[in-house]
Amino acid sequence: MSKLRDWAGLPDGLLHSIVELLGSFPDLLAFAATCHPWRSAFSSYPSLLLDPNVSFCSSRHFPNARNTSVPKRPCYVIDLASQDTILCSQIPLLSVDYGNNRPPSALHKFAFRGASFGHMIFSSNKICFLFDVFTGIEVSPPLLPADEYSEIRCGATLTGPLASPNSHLIVCTLSFNFFWRVGSDSWSKCSPRNGSLTEFVVFKGQVFGMGSDRSLFMVHLSPQIHLQEIPVSWGVRNSMTKWHLCDPWLVVCDDMLLMVGCQSEFPGITWYVFEAYRIDTSTDPAKWVKVERLENWAIFISSDRRVQPLSCLNPERWGGRSNCVYCYDYEFGHLVAFELGKPLPEDDATRSDVFIFTCVGSMVQPIWIVPSMLSLCCDGQ
Repeated sequence: MSKLRDWAGLPDGLLHSIVELLGSFPDLLAFAATCHPWRSAFSSYPSLLLDPNVSFCSSRHFPNARNTSVPKRPCYVIDLASQDTILCSQIPLLSVDYGNNRPPSALHKFAFRGASFGHMIFSSNKICFLFDVFTGIEVSPPLLPADEYSEIRCGATLTGPLASPNSHLIVCTLSFNFFWRVGSDSWSKCSPRNGSLTEFVVFKGQVFGMGSDRSLFMVHLSPQIHLQEIPVSWGVRNSMTKWHLCDPWLVVCDDMLLMVGCQSEFPGITWYVFEAYRIDTSTDPAKWVKVERLENWAIFISSDRRVQPLSCLNPERWGGRSNCVYCYDYEFGHLVAFELGKPLPEDDATRSDVFIFTCVGSMVQPIWIVPSMLSLCCDGQ
């Protein structure tokens, strides 16, 4: 009888070699579902680009949708580690995506509100639902509290995969933040005095939120929802001035909580420069300190700014570049890598074509996303 092998104990180098030989996204998911160490082998692989710009009558084969009440339409999923293979998936069919030519089965008055941990989030008035891009599973929270201020307008996000402990859905209205603990039958309302928080990330197991006025909060989910503001000093002792960056994102990268953005007031032009600042809590008050290099990390920013930016370790593994912010050129359909702190070089072949478009509209735009199953390996599960 052959000796039993400890498959969960295979060395990372061997697991990475196996991953590189897998030829399809279903194979990757099956590999990752085997055990936690195998899921962890994906920690240095890039996020996936979901491209909704697919004809409703496309002749390509798309996987069969689950038998659910939500109508679907095709989309492409691009794996940067295997860009020659375009993977196919399906997402909810919204009437807003097709204008006057919408199919009769399309969801009317529903709008895209955000995406995180493998799920897209949609809403219409007080109704919202979450859709797992890769499994087709839908989750419907209870109706939002019925008042004139509770319609989701500014975005929505998850604090972790649905299967993780104490996972919450956070939605942003014009005036408030509402919190739904996954599996519960009610919402909680909590927000700063001067409006709702609009940016959320999970850093070292703690949820952080930022408002449009750049105020920073720790968001405590238990035993009850409450916000703890982090005092920040601006423009002193080499720290960033408050309005130095235009429409910045909060980004978790390695062991840093970053604020990433550019100085330009006109996103989309080719000469604007991305900068990053890390929060330094060793001082009181805290301050944002400039980061000169991302070292062996890269950051991915979606076309819809309500989607959480993602970071990737060792992008050279799939042909990428470290110390870069990756954006998607919506008009010409290609990736653009901005080296941190530098404009695109004059001899960049794509320079004249670059148009980086970010929005907060109702339609689904190209976004970066990681399957919820793979998010668990980063969530400590």
